[in-house]
Amino acid sequence: KSLVGPAFMDFAGSGIVHLVGGIGALCGAIIVGPRKGRFDPETEAEFDGHSVPFCVLGTFFLWFGWYGFNPGSTGAMHDRATA
Repeated sequence: KSLVGPAFMDFAGSGIVHLVGGIGALCGAIIVGPRKGRFDPETEAEFDGHSVPFCVLGTFFLWFGWYGFNPGSTGAMHDRATA
């Protein structure tokens, strides 16, 4: 029993999945480092903003994957015992 409220319940391992993904992303960012010249005052103005079409395309990919994964992972939950 938790001293500070309800016990933590990790549904379908989402906590460990996001922890591993976050640590992997942090390690990758540290290893790769910033782009060359990104923080150089002489070339700082040469870096343009992100590509809007690619941002929209990536958003649709994530949205499509989310809709495919979440209903599939919760579809078998039909009563309190299976939850």
